[in-house]
Amino acid sequence: MKTIIFGNGATARLLHSYARHSMDIVGFTADDAYVEGDTFLGLPLVPFSALERHFPPAEHAAIVAIGFIDMNGLRARRHADLAERGYRLASYVHPSVFRHDGVTIGENCIILDHVSIHPGCTIGDGTFISSNVNLGHDCRIGRFNFINSGIALAGGCVVGESCFFGVNASAAHGKTIGARNFIGANTLISNDTADDQVWLPEPAQLFRLKSRAFLKFSKMLG
Repeated sequence: MKTIIFGNGATARLLHSYARHSMDIVGFTADDAYVEGDTFLGLPLVPFSALERHFPPAEHAAIVAIGFIDMNGLRARRHADLAERGYRLASYVHPSVFRHDGVTIGENCIILDHVSIHPGCTIGDGTFISSNVNLGHDCRIGRFNFINSGIALAGGCVVGESCFFGVNASAAHGKTIGARNFIGANTLISNDTADDQVWLPEPAQLFRLKSRAFLKFSKMLG
């Protein structure tokens, strides 16, 4: 089915680069205030208020490709708007994704390359999952999450709605992560979390030696 991408920024460009090989992407739409010009990536770009006029819902599906603006709230609102206006919400799952038995993926999801989704996982509507992610068995991922590259969730984790996971964050087995958590890059979640929390790792420490001196020093120790 012909498909429209909501978005005209970096995430929309990324999705188009992947999806154009397997989906019939025919145009873009964005909130009226963010539409400059009438094309994006060589395809028509139309204001969201005029979407039906250019791309009737009976003939087109839609997929929302924007970042974690307003803790994913904007993505959730546009998902609801498109559904209310009669559009089918498409999902994109890269062919390299290893999808085990008993996996359920909702509408309007974007799952990029080399993701492993273990048996029994459920992924809620509107969730974005970047490259090289591992979801352990029986994880339950709520709606409208944004999961960056390199994330590893151990088996049995439960993730609430509208969370953000920075690059290389992880969660221990069976942990429950509340809704709208911001989890910074390289953060290990080893306890359950409440809603609306921010979790950050310890920053890297600058060592006193320069890199060449450090290599010489480390050889002496080894």
